[in-house]
Amino acid sequence: MRIPLISTENIRFSLILLELFVALFGTFYFRKYSKSPLKILLFILWYTFLNDIVGLTMQYVFKTSNNFIIYNFYQVIRFSALLWIYSRYVRNINNYKVITFFQFSYLFSFLINLYFEDFCKSYFLNTFIIGASLVTIAIIIYLFEILRSDKILFITKSLVFWVSFAHLIYFVPNVPFYIVRKYYSNSNTIPFIFIINYFLLLSYNSILISGFIWSKAESKE
Repeated sequence: MRIPLISTENIRFSLILLELFVALFGTFYFRKYSKSPLKILLFILWYTFLNDIVGLTMQYVFKTSNNFIIYNFYQVIRFSALLWIYSRYVRNINNYKVITFFQFSYLFSFLINLYFEDFCKSYFLNTFIIGASLVTIAIIIYLFEILRSDKILFITKSLVFWVSFAHLIYFVPNVPFYIVRKYYSNSNTIPFIFIINYFLLLSYNSILISGFIWSKAESKE
């Protein structure tokens, strides 16, 4: 019997549905983190879902794949919000200054990139690589602080740990993947990179759902 192949469109629809579930879980458990810097996470989750819905609408209803502008806007908001979250969670003043510097550096790199690429006609891969790298470093800085404190004993009950874990799982592999997409666009590995990226998104969203379920309420920072 012939096994039907799963199309990339079906995978994409499935991931958007998963994004909706994550946003609903985040809304249901909002009381756990409503008094912490993580409260902005709920906005990011719903924005992610709605942004992809708009992207699909532009592609299938208006028959245009030129949706770079909405994903470039999304990139700015997402990375800025994530860096802001970790700047509020670190306790060491030097770490706070470093992550704050990351925030301005990312925004500056985005503004510089506007000079070299069309905001409406191309996706800013360069600034994604920079943003993902800076967020990854910010997460590592935060986790090193946790390792040196008593919070390490209860780390799996902390929602920010699950959020950090989810973003590390997604961003760490994606930085080299995006470099390949940027500078080796004709490589035979590109289709495999997209497949792996789907699995990374599945892992990312699944980890967030687990975090909402298993974590305890975040205290006001």
